Amino acid sequence: MTTAVLTDTLLSGRVRLPRSGPADPLVPQPSESYDEHVRRLGVKPVVNAGLLTTIEREGLLGHGGAFVPVGVKWRSALARRGHLTVVANAAESEPLAGKDGTLLRQRPHLVLDGLLITAQALGADRVVVWLHGDDSTGRRALARALRERVGLREPQVEIVDGPVHYLAGEAQAITRAMAGGPPLPFPRRNEVDPRAPQTLVHNAETLARIALITRGRPNPRTRLLSVLGSERYVLEVERTTTIEEVLIDLGWSVAPQAVLLGGYAGVWAAWDRVARLPVDEDVLRAQRLTLGAGVIFPLAADECGIQATSELIGYLASMSARQCGPCLFGLPAVHEQWQDIAASRAEPKSMVRHDEDIRAIEGRGACRHPDGVTRLVASARTTFAEHLAAHLDGTPCWYPYAARLPGVADA
Repeated sequence: MTTAVLTDTLLSGRVRLPRSGPADPLVPQPSESYDEHVRRLGVKPVVNAGLLTTIEREGLLGHGGAFVPVGVKWRSALARRGHLTVVANAAESEPLAGKDGTLLRQRPHLVLDGLLITAQALGADRVVVWLHGDDSTGRRALARALRERVGLREPQVEIVDGPVHYLAGEAQAITRAMAGGPPLPFPRRNEVDPRAPQTLVHNAETLARIALITRGRPNPRTRLLSVLGSERYVLEVERTTTIEEVLIDLGWSVAPQAVLLGGYAGVWAAWDRVARLPVDEDVLRAQRLTLGAGVIFPLAADECGIQATSELIGYLASMSARQCGPCLFGLPAVHEQWQDIAASRAEPKSMVRHDEDIRAIEGRGACRHPDGVTRLVASARTTFAEHLAAHLDGTPCWYPYAARLPGVADA
C-alpha cells in the first residue's frame, strides 16, 4: 500500500470518528504541543517578499473543494485597498467531512502558523478561526494552542463560532458573516463593493501546507480523505493511491457498486469507472470527476442508489439558503419526485415534468446550492440508469437502504 510509505505528512495518523458531527476521534489522539511543533519543524519563519512567488512556484491550490490557486487569491487581496480579514475555515459543513477538524486537533500549530504567515504577508487587520458552533472539542484544542503561543508577539487570533448549518462553512457565507451579514452565500449576481472590507478565507489544510512551504519544505504530495463505510475515517494517502486501495486498506473485501465523490452535493460514479483511478485531483478532473474536499462514500452492492439519492436531495433541500425560488420551491419539488421514484410510484412520463423542474433550477439560483442538487441528480441518472428504469416501471426494489448517510433521516 502506498499509504505505508509516506515521508512528509500533514496528519500524525489516521483517525476513526463518529458517523456524524465534529471530528472528535473515538480513540483519543495526542495534540502536538507548541514545543513539539518547534522541535519538529522549527519556529515560524519570517515572511519575506519572495513568499508569494514561492507559493505560486509550488502550484499550491486551496483544499476546501474549489481548488482555487492560492497565489490568485493572494494577488487579489493585495490589489484591493481597505481592511482585510484573514480566516482559517475549520467549519466542515459537509456531514461526512472531518479532515480539517482532525488537522486542527492533531497539529493546531501548523494551522496557526499558516494563518499568521498569511495574515502577515497580506497585511491583514483581523485574524479569525471560524468553527461550527457545536465543535466544542475543536474550540478547546485551539484555545489551548493559542495559550501556548502567549508571549510570541503575534497578532490576536479570534475564534468565531458559526451556525451549525450545511452552508455555514462555505467561503462566501463566512465572508458575508465577517462583514456583519447573515452566514449565507452572496447572491451570485450581486456586485462586490470594492470599498467594503475584504475577507480572505483558507481552509485549515491549505494553511497547514502554507506553513510547510514557507519553511522551504515541498508541498506534500498527499491527499487528506474522509471516508464513510461501516465507520467514518480520516486518513492521509499519497496522491497516487487508487480509490480501490483506499477502501481495501479500510477493510472493504467486497467491491461496492458505486461511490459518492465529493460529499452530499457531489457526484455518483460506478465502481468499475473509478476503482483504479488515483485520488489525484488532476486525474479525476480529466475524467470529469472530483473528490471536492476529499469525501468518499461507497454504496454497497446490495443497496439502493435511487433511495440514497432521494434522501440526499431531501437533505440538501432542507439545508437551502432560502434566498430564491429554486431553493424555496424547486428543490422540494425535485425531492418529492425522487421520493415517488424511490417508492416505485412514478412512471416514465413523469420524468418530463422532472426534467422541466431541473432546467428551471440549474444556473438560476441566487447561489450555487441548487446546482449541487442538479449535478447529483445527473450523476445518479447515469450511474443507476438500469435501476432507475426498473423503479419507473413499477418494479419493487428489493435493495434495502436504511439512511446510512448522517443527517438525511432528519431532513
